[in-house]
Amino acid sequence: MTIALLVAVVLLAFVTAFYTGFHDASSAVSTTISTRSLRESTALNLAAVLNLLGALIGMLIVPLSVGWAVSLLGLGPIIEASADTPNLIGIALVLMLLATLAWEIITWWYGTPSSTWHAFLGAALGASAALGAFEAWLPVIGLLALATLLGPLMGMLLSIAGMRGLLALGRTERLRVGHLRFAQTVSACAVATGHGLSDSRLPYALVVLACQAAGFPLADSLWLLVPIAVAIAAGTLMGGHRIIRTIGRRLTSLNSAQGFVAECTSALLMALAVVGFQVPISSSHTLASSVVGAGAAIGPRHVRWTVAAKIVGFWIATPIVTCVITAMGMRIVLGAL
Repeated sequence: MTIALLVAVVLLAFVTAFYTGFHDASSAVSTTISTRSLRESTALNLAAVLNLLGALIGMLIVPLSVGWAVSLLGLGPIIEASADTPNLIGIALVLMLLATLAWEIITWWYGTPSSTWHAFLGAALGASAALGAFEAWLPVIGLLALATLLGPLMGMLLSIAGMRGLLALGRTERLRVGHLRFAQTVSACAVATGHGLSDSRLPYALVVLACQAAGFPLADSLWLLVPIAVAIAAGTLMGGHRIIRTIGRRLTSLNSAQGFVAECTSALLMALAVVGFQVPISSSHTLASSVVGAGAAIGPRHVRWTVAAKIVGFWIATPIVTCVITAMGMRIVLGAL
């Protein structure tokens, strides 16, 4: 990979980190803002600091290596197919990142939470298909489909169960609104930290892989990871207000108890995804579905199902759209080479 391609990939990784924080700020603050547990400015500042903390923790506990990066990003088929053309992997990474960012901007414009991970994996599938390595992706397609279904389903079911347990506890008068507001602040902190830990892995892996493809040793690329963590925090501080309104107000009318349960569920599933399952379960998916579950636990009429259906439609379209965009781009590049 040439130095120009390396610089392009690293810069796009920084932009992706920033936009991930901006796009997914809703995962950490939407419920606390809508329930007035925290002021919007306070919530965003707190989420930015904890996203930075989570990303820095990720640098310490994630096994940063070329093998880890290739496995995490699902780029084994692309690397094998482009072994004879060193610059092709750099071009593929640039196209995948551009497709991912384009879809993130579109979903932000429509105020819809979506998964950066699923967008990137769909783009990687498109690049693999253009290079004739589609068959190697068949197991990954099943994993992606399972994560798209399993994450939201688990989020909704766990949130319903948690909300019903909390309602039963509330009837004993042992639980007061003040307790719930404090607990929701704590759970929001857990979600923000988990988001930084989970979503920093994508730009980290991109930088590690790009530096290796350009011939630089892994140790020389590690200093680039700190600016990535800062970029995620800076994006969170800006806040994707369109998506915050969708999750915090348009899906259901949240109270402190619902917000607390939704955040606890989301934090639990993110921890399982990072530490246990190692599958691309999206923080945006889990929080949105947990909010739906918290509303449905009180009664189906408390959920705006048309808004939920629109969000699910975007989730299904995410890997498909980025796959098509990247495949078309790769075809154009391969035709020009």
